[in-house]
Amino acid sequence: MANYYSQGFAAFFDSSYTGWVDRFSPKLAEHLAQTAGDNLTAADICCGTGVTAAHFLERGWTLYGVDGSKAMLDLARTRHTGRIEEGTFRVLQADARSFDLPTTVAACVSLDGALNHLPSPDDLGQCFTSVAAALVPSGEFLFDLYEQSHFLHWNHATLTDSPEAVVVKRGVWDTGSRSGMLRVSGVFDTGDRAQRVDQTLTSWYYDSTEVTEALHAAGLEPLSHDFGGLDLKCDSGSCSRTDVPCRTIYRARKL
Repeated sequence: MANYYSQGFAAFFDSSYTGWVDRFSPKLAEHLAQTAGDNLTAADICCGTGVTAAHFLERGWTLYGVDGSKAMLDLARTRHTGRIEEGTFRVLQADARSFDLPTTVAACVSLDGALNHLPSPDDLGQCFTSVAAALVPSGEFLFDLYEQSHFLHWNHATLTDSPEAVVVKRGVWDTGSRSGMLRVSGVFDTGDRAQRVDQTLTSWYYDSTEVTEALHAAGLEPLSHDFGGLDLKCDSGSCSRTDVPCRTIYRARKL
């Protein structure tokens, strides 16, 4: 998962691309608290800059933040310094396909299409196997994956021009191969200094059959849920110009 490794991009991402995660995470934490009982322990896979972690930690959870990007984790560490010192938040730099927690947890989450960066169904299955190993029996896994409609704006240039950032996005999405690349480049001012944003992202689309099969193979049982409506929509790109949901939310339980 060679995405999100630029410091400038991580700072720009944190300021510009975390709105949906910030809105959805409180609902997710409340839902999982109902099934976790007294065991408020979780792992946030591809935790990014710690936005989801903030909502879980505020609600009394003990959390592992797992991400392959040092730049992302550095921002998460800064955001949650006090929680790290008190031991309620621990960060692990590891790939989503092969992470190993020191202890099992009651829940795992992964948000904002992070797992779309995995390049094949086999890689998705490896991630699910690591998740199953991290969960206690009957522990829950909730995650979302983008639909192809989300990626269509990659075929057009998009400009962010604000006092803090001048950033251009331009890429290509191929519906036939269900994959694409996006170049994000420009300058972002963090307040302390201007940083170069220079990142190429790659993503793949997985349909519900592939996801369900991979969950079953990993020993995870797909479950229904009540998330929907605005929970399935983000604010930018092609998603803001159509009523089509841009993501699917999945819920599963360890057998």
